[in-house]
Amino acid sequence: VLYNKQRNDTVLRVQFHSQFWLTGHMQCSKYFFFFNDVSCSEPANIVTSIYKTGNQSWGVSPPGEVSGVCYATKKGPLLSGNVEIAVHIQQPCGLKNAVTGKNSHGDVTSFVLVEEYCLNKKVNR
Repeated sequence: VLYNKQRNDTVLRVQFHSQFWLTGHMQCSKYFFFFNDVSCSEPANIVTSIYKTGNQSWGVSPPGEVSGVCYATKKGPLLSGNVEIAVHIQQPCGLKNAVTGKNSHGDVTSFVLVEEYCLNKKVNR
């Protein structure tokens, strides 16, 4: 998602809603938000983890959300102008077969929301 940030003194609130799909046994995956190819560092990294335990080979597809607020990355504050926002998947264990946007019918069900806030007041959606 390419977001046009309006001001230098604001934070971005981001949300990613999807179905998180894992197959196999003893699987896990992490879903991160990246801003201009770097993870958030202020106030913290925006991440969620999904775990699947047991010996079943069938998949699970729980609905989920990754959400948080970002002011800056290791490269510095998120300044006004275009900010590229992406969700990255990391699989530290298992078969490396996690996907998003899939439910039991094969439908795509993912979306990203971005809001800009300044001093507890919404600036832009």
